[in-house]
Amino acid sequence: MADHTPVQEAWRDRLREEELNGFAFAFKARTIALGVVVLWVLVSSTASRLPMLMAAAALFMLVGWIAYAGRNSRHALLIQGICAVLDVAIVVAASHMPEKDGYEWALQSWMRRSAFLYLVAYVASSALTFSVVVVLVAGVAAILGQLASFAYVMYAAEKIDSFQGLAAANAYDLLRQMTVMQGVEPWVFMANQLVLLAVTTGLIAGAIWRARRHVERAVQAEARTRNLGRYFSPEVAARLAENAGAPGTGKVHDAAVLFVDVIGSSRRMEGVAPERVIDAVRAYHERVVPIVFRHGGSIDKFLGDGIMAVFGAPEETPADAYDSILCATVILDTMDAWSADRSQRGLMSTRVGIGLHYGRVVQGNVGIADRLEFTTLGETVNVASRLESMTRPFGTGIVLSRDTIEAAERFKPLPAGLKARMRDLGMQPISGHEASLHLFAIDRKAA
Repeated sequence: MADHTPVQEAWRDRLREEELNGFAFAFKARTIALGVVVLWVLVSSTASRLPMLMAAAALFMLVGWIAYAGRNSRHALLIQGICAVLDVAIVVAASHMPEKDGYEWALQSWMRRSAFLYLVAYVASSALTFSVVVVLVAGVAAILGQLASFAYVMYAAEKIDSFQGLAAANAYDLLRQMTVMQGVEPWVFMANQLVLLAVTTGLIAGAIWRARRHVERAVQAEARTRNLGRYFSPEVAARLAENAGAPGTGKVHDAAVLFVDVIGSSRRMEGVAPERVIDAVRAYHERVVPIVFRHGGSIDKFLGDGIMAVFGAPEETPADAYDSILCATVILDTMDAWSADRSQRGLMSTRVGIGLHYGRVVQGNVGIADRLEFTTLGETVNVASRLESMTRPFGTGIVLSRDTIEAAERFKPLPAGLKARMRDLGMQPISGHEASLHLFAIDRKAA
């Protein structure tokens, strides 16, 4: 069984949707065009040919309905092929329907190219289905139909003793006399029509193929934007989607990394129904993510009930560290208020711990071509994660590095009320980090 990616599946679904819409549109257009042809037949045809032409029109309409009705069948391609052959047969037969002398009318029809012109129009109309296969089937059927038309004309010419005073030794000679004014042999006359049908079919099939490729690229872009939209604000997501790089592309710059996690969630989840856990996590994400976006951050990844946010993706700004501290404080206060409300209602607590560090990071695409993920890597990420875990032993809501505060105040001074909540933790060793860091805490608001 083929392994299709979600993007590939979305592309196939979109193309299938466009094909179904195309079949519906083609059927409507076919109905309108046939109505126009019928009106023309009523005006231009003789009484002797009118009943046969009306019957042909009705049959053509019936075949079109069968093709439309079978669009969702497992055998849709076979149905389309059979219907294309029937369509061409009806067009050719209708073009050669006799006046009084059927054989003479066959020659007149051939010279006037009535069958050929209607076949060209038929091939062109197949483009409305948005299916390359249907266009190719219609083109092949039209070529075979035109060959059948030529064969019938040759047969008809043998049955005519004289045609408008022309004396001919055989059917081909008669046809040569009919095409002498055009300066071509009958087979060249016919070959020109076949080549034109083949070229028309190829051009239309190529146009449809390009249109389908455009749909594929549009779906891929839409999928990238939708995927990025889960992690970035709409403006950033659109910019990243437009400039999506290949696997392994990236750059190094400064950014603020924020980790937020629900304290003691694993212990509290024991014995809780999975549905309630999922609902709580979703509600928690629904509160935190908009706060991150409002402060100019992006969501790098979801880690169960943990979230990693980055300020400085995809481009760093002077306000990244400042915005990250304000964001962390708003998240802490919002989640504390929500957690208190949930506790009063007997629901699982959602108190969070937040770690925040500013420094050098690597940002770029990782993965394979159709499964790319824009992510942030580096020691700054590791430190921020460790700082989040240090909120428990220090009994605080936020642990952040002095580097983050200094970077923030290079942009502008932090609010006095926020600085009043800060507590100097001094130099502290960081697990997995060679050097100690000067850390600060932002305590929770008093209850």
